[in-house]
Amino acid sequence: MTTHPVKRRKKLIEVAIPLEAINAASAREKSIRHGHPSTLHLWWARRPLAAARAVIFCQTVDDPSAVPEEFPTEEEQEKERLRLFALISELVLWENTTNEQVLNRAREEIRRSWRRCCDDNADHPEAAELFNPEKLPGFHDPFAGGGALPLEAQRLGLEAYASDLNPVAVLINKAMIEIPPKFAGMPPVNPDSRRKLDVQTWKGAQGLAEDVRYYGQWMRDEAEKRIGHLYPKVEVTAEMAKDRPDLNPYVGPPEKSHIHCSAMDVSSFLG
Repeated sequence: MTTHPVKRRKKLIEVAIPLEAINAASAREKSIRHGHPSTLHLWWARRPLAAARAVIFCQTVDDPSAVPEEFPTEEEQEKERLRLFALISELVLWENTTNEQVLNRAREEIRRSWRRCCDDNADHPEAAELFNPEKLPGFHDPFAGGGALPLEAQRLGLEAYASDLNPVAVLINKAMIEIPPKFAGMPPVNPDSRRKLDVQTWKGAQGLAEDVRYYGQWMRDEAEKRIGHLYPKVEVTAEMAKDRPDLNPYVGPPEKSHIHCSAMDVSSFLG
């Protein structure tokens, strides 16, 4: 039995990537809390989302030197490479994790490279199944851990699959990449939000996020009613907050310092 070879072009990651921009965005990400998956559950080996997004993009996009029919000279190849670098520098910014304009530009670059791959392999015996220009290849992370790679693959338009032996990792990935897409574009079901259905459009996972916030607060309130007396309120002093700036809003009498739990804004990182 002979195996028909798959024709492939050199990818951007095999030639050069804008490391400085990727490193800067990854380092900055450590200080971001609101809307970041790390607030869903701590994971000891979580990969920066910026780096994961950049690596997946660079692994799927052709390097200009591999497209001589469009960029025949080294000067043209370098110019195109710098254009891709500029896009990556925008793509890795935290502010652009839900910027559809930037994401759509990145998705189109991935689709363009995939269409080239499909054209190159049009004579493959299984071309109809393996090289469909209208269907991007799937992304599988067999050791998904904190889920940065499958989450970013999904953000870039790929169908993501994740697995892990650790049940905590499985739960994290279900919460990030499996459940939200099922409710994408759907309105919330809680009574408060349903009153706004006529005046608000729910994009992405916003409807799901609204329900998580509403019912999370409801569960917290119910728990306080039933067992709150077992947890006395504590006054947060200025001394306590000196090394914990996150406690500053709660400095004062117990009524103010009683910290209320709130649901994470999942819509901010799922789009």
